[in-house]
Amino acid sequence: MAKARQRSRLCHVPLFQPGTSPYIPGVHDFEIGYIMGLVVGEGSFTADRQQPYLQVKLHARDPFPLRFLEERLGGRVYGPYTHQGRHYFTWLLRGPSLREAIPMFRDHLPESWKREQFDRWLSRHYDFLVRELPAASDPITDTDR
Repeated sequence: MAKARQRSRLCHVPLFQPGTSPYIPGVHDFEIGYIMGLVVGEGSFTADRQQPYLQVKLHARDPFPLRFLEERLGGRVYGPYTHQGRHYFTWLLRGPSLREAIPMFRDHLPESWKREQFDRWLSRHYDFLVRELPAASDPITDTDR
């Protein structure tokens, strides 16, 4: 029983160890591709009255990809929620963690509607996001945090 409980907390996504990312320490090339797929397929670059954020919603039966995002990029998973018959969890990335991830999205988000949304979102919230925004190809180090 303890093994089943432990297994339910683990992410089922294979974590390969090819090259590491210069963007977020501990995020590898394979993981960047997986993150981009989640964001293009399920994500939304949006904002509330206080700040911009990235949101990814998934059905409540599959929270593991959201836990993966939380472990790799930061942010927080909220839920489960039930709204209009839909059961879901949501992951939000905002503040300093969002600022650290922007160069990765700028460099790796593929050409898609989500890319257009990201570019418009970035220009709309530039003043907020430019605070301590790392350059596109500069690695983030522990001294930058």
